[in-house]
Amino acid sequence: MTGQAPEPQRPAGTVYGRGGVDVREPRPGLLTRTHPAVTALVCAGIVGVLALGYTIWRAAADEPQPRTQPPAPAPSSAAPPSPSRPRLAAGSWLLAPLDDPDTHLTSANGFAAMAPDERMVLVAGPGLADPTCFSFRAEDGRYLRHFDYRLRFDATDDSDLFRNDATFCPQPGPAAGTVRLTSKNYPDHVVHRRGTELYIDEPDGSATFTADSSFQVQPAS
Repeated sequence: MTGQAPEPQRPAGTVYGRGGVDVREPRPGLLTRTHPAVTALVCAGIVGVLALGYTIWRAAADEPQPRTQPPAPAPSSAAPPSPSRPRLAAGSWLLAPLDDPDTHLTSANGFAAMAPDERMVLVAGPGLADPTCFSFRAEDGRYLRHFDYRLRFDATDDSDLFRNDATFCPQPGPAAGTVRLTSKNYPDHVVHRRGTELYIDEPDGSATFTADSSFQVQPAS
């Protein structure tokens, strides 16, 4: 005998102490307290909501997107010449000032001049010095060329100087059916009207100069 009282017998399977729990049976939770039929309905509802959300998402993804129409092309500001305002090409032509269709190029003592009462037909063909430009020939065979900056009509002498002097390169004029003529060997000079006489002059940038160096081309009938 030791004189000590025997320890009290602990129930089997019980844990004592702070925070101790009874491990023999699970604590009752939501599902253990809810009727099985109610639990099934809740689960079915969750599944239905998920299925509905998926269906809506698929419908939105599969819906065809509206096509973006390409912008309409901007209208061109440069209208092609009309049949009544032709563009210079190889053939027979009358040359008139920009603002006076009843005055035409003619010959005055062998020099090129503009006159209201005469009409000289010019035959335009590939340039003698450059086939991409033009040379102009009168009906008697003389060529329009510049000499000492003034335009006149001369018979060809078959020299390089003459071929260059008698070659003019066209540029678009300020209106449909009009042209400006640049000298082949003086490319910074254009055919320019000084009163009734014609020269090659260097443009000064003024509207008056542009008008006096622009010419209407009219098919010779």
